[in-house]
Amino acid sequence: MFWLGFGIYTMFMVLIFGFFIVAKIHTYKFRHYSVHIEPVTKTLAAVLLVLALVGYYLLFSGSSTNIPVQTVEQSMEIIY
Repeated sequence: MFWLGFGIYTMFMVLIFGFFIVAKIHTYKFRHYSVHIEPVTKTLAAVLLVLALVGYYLLFSGSSTNIPVQTVEQSMEIIY
């Protein structure tokens, strides 16, 4: 289950960073139109990087819990 979440999160982050790279290219193309484009893009890059690292940390820490696995027979013994 960990690898499924890891793969889905990685694909999501690749998509988000892909959009960011396109925005970064347009930032360099249109940087003469506004003074605020470059600082906002740098701030957005830092925020995206921090959020990606926090997301991977939560994914790794959430999957490391040792939950005891019970069979159906064991759970039926507890109920009855």
